[in-house]
Amino acid sequence: MNRILAPATLAALIAGALTLGGCAPAAEADHPTDGVWGYVTSADSAALELGTDQAGATELIVDRVLAPGDAWVVVHLDDDGAPGMRVGLASIAKGETIDLRIELEGDLTNSLIVALHADRGTPGEFDFDMESPATSPDRPYFIGGAEVATVANVR
Repeated sequence: MNRILAPATLAALIAGALTLGGCAPAAEADHPTDGVWGYVTSADSAALELGTDQAGATELIVDRVLAPGDAWVVVHLDDDGAPGMRVGLASIAKGETIDLRIELEGDLTNSLIVALHADRGTPGEFDFDMESPATSPDRPYFIGGAEVATVANVR
C-alpha cells in the first residue's frame, strides 16, 4: 500500500506546487535595462580606467581598457545619470589597450558616461540600439552586477 501511496502523494505535491507557482504574478522589470542585461564577466578580464577630470577635452583619453573579447568603448552624454546621445566610439581588440583616444563630437554635457560594450554582432560595426538595448548584440559588460562604465567630467 505504501508503494501506491508514495507516488500518488508525490504527484499531488508536485501538482500543488505547480498550481501555487502559477498563481504568483510574474516579476517584470520597470525598464528593459534594470538589473544585469549585458554580458557578465570578471574583474580580471574587463576594466576601464581613465582620468575622471578631462576638462576642455575635444577627445577623451582612456588610460587603459581590458576587454574579454573584441569590444567597443562608447561615450555618451550624461542625461541625468543615464546614457544619452552617443558622442564618441572606438573599436578595440581583445586584451589590453593603453592610451586610447576617442574623438568627441557635437555639443557636450558637463560629464560623459564611458562604457565598455562587447562586439558580438557584425564585426567592426557597432550593433547597439538605444531603443532596444537589452536585445542588441553589442551590449555592455557587467562585473558583479554593475556595468563596466565610468563618468568623466569634460566641462
